Amino acid sequence: MKKATVLLATSLLLAACGNAETKQSEQTKDKTATKTEQVKADQQTTKVDGYTLKEPKEDTKCAACDMKVYQKSDAMGKYSAQAIGEDGKNYFFDDLFCLLNYERKSGKKMKAKFVRDHKTSEWINVSDAKFVKGEIKTPMNVGIASFKEEKDAQAFAHEHHTEVEQLAAVDQKAMMRFMEKHKKMKDMNENHESHDSHSE
Repeated sequence: MKKATVLLATSLLLAACGNAETKQSEQTKDKTATKTEQVKADQQTTKVDGYTLKEPKEDTKCAACDMKVYQKSDAMGKYSAQAIGEDGKNYFFDDLFCLLNYERKSGKKMKAKFVRDHKTSEWINVSDAKFVKGEIKTPMNVGIASFKEEKDAQAFAHEHHTEVEQLAAVDQKAMMRFMEKHKKMKDMNENHESHDSHSE
């Protein structure tokens, strides 16, 4: 009888230990699953034209101007852009002109460039996009929205009393702005140098 009681007590103890281990194991699994989901959310990727595009993180800065690149969930996120460099790296931009002028500014070559569709916020190849300048606020005050579908671009253009433009025309405007800024910087530097030489 004593033996049976000891055996019973031992098996109850073992069962309790087993249950505690199982519970602990399940809790660890839950934590791991949550962590994995978080990692997947942070590293969300999309394939467009064979390129793996990523989503900017909370602290992502524009490769061209060092300003904040807005996430997809943000109202300004629909103006974010990205490019794939020849090094395979994803470069993020806060606005269309930063994307278009980055090669001019940095001398780095980009293999492919992408913008967000203004209507869906999905990534589209810049060469497939239609562009419309409107009375809209964008991070760099470019005021240009990108569209995948011609009908969406036309509707937006009609609403803003303007026209749909192709990449070449928009890139020309980006280059003009780049050259103006470059000239201003050059003039400022020359004025600063001339001021320094007079004060010596």
